[in-house]
Formats: sequence, structure tokens, C-alpha cells
Amino acid sequence: MIEGKNFMGVPIEDIPKDTEYRHCNFSQPQCIDVAGQKKGVRLFPGDDTPITFIGCNLVNCEPPPGSLIMGKSNSTIKEFQAKDSTELITIDGFDIDVDSYVDIIYGRYRDGAYEYLSTPTKVPVKIKNVEVL
Repeated sequence: MIEGKNFMGVPIEDIPKDTEYRHCNFSQPQCIDVAGQKKGVRLFPGDDTPITFIGCNLVNCEPPPGSLIMGKSNSTIKEFQAKDSTELITIDGFDIDVDSYVDIIYGRYRDGAYEYLSTPTKVPVKIKNVEVL
């Protein structure tokens, strides 16, 4: 068992293989597009040995087939900070484009399969540290 490890940013092929993970972070920065559907990045590609994940962060991940996802694990498939719209505003006679960003939630990985929302959910994101030139 591996417990409390952060594998975010670690190449998938470099994550140590075990049969059980507790409170580990496997989160991937981006989901992938497979035939027009957003899916998670496959953990342990080429190895279909089922694994138990307990209370793990599996955002944008696809566990091996037959794996158990237990506890308060997060298996959301989402796109982070996607540009949603641009609005032109005028301040003191200057036109400025203001972009709006959202996180787009497509669904989640549960019980060995992806569950997709009929319409992806857009969650507004507040972007910090914006410079005005």
C-alpha cells in the first residue's frame, strides 16, 4: 500500500505500481480527447491489474479496468480554465477585451466506466493576477 503521496506532475510511467493507494493525488492537468469525448489519462497503461484507490484525487485519470474507487475520491473529468467568452469594455476611452473563463465538468469515472453529463457543466473561474498594460 502507498499512502499520502502526491504524483501530480509525475510522468504516468514513473508512478510506482501497487495494489492499493490511500489519500494519494494522481490528478492530471488536462483530460484527453478520444473520438470527440473527454476522458481521463490512463493510469498504468498496458497493465489491467485492478487497483484499490481510497480517498484519492483522480481528476482526469482513468484507473485500470475493474479498479475500486472508494471513500471520498474525486474522479472528475474536467477542463480547467477554458476561455468561455470575451467582452469588450471601455475604460477612460480605452477599449479592453475582458475574457471570462470556466472549468468545464464532463463527468466522472465510476465503477469502471465514464459517466457523462448530458450537458457539460460550466463553473465560472476567477482569474487572479491579471496585468493591465
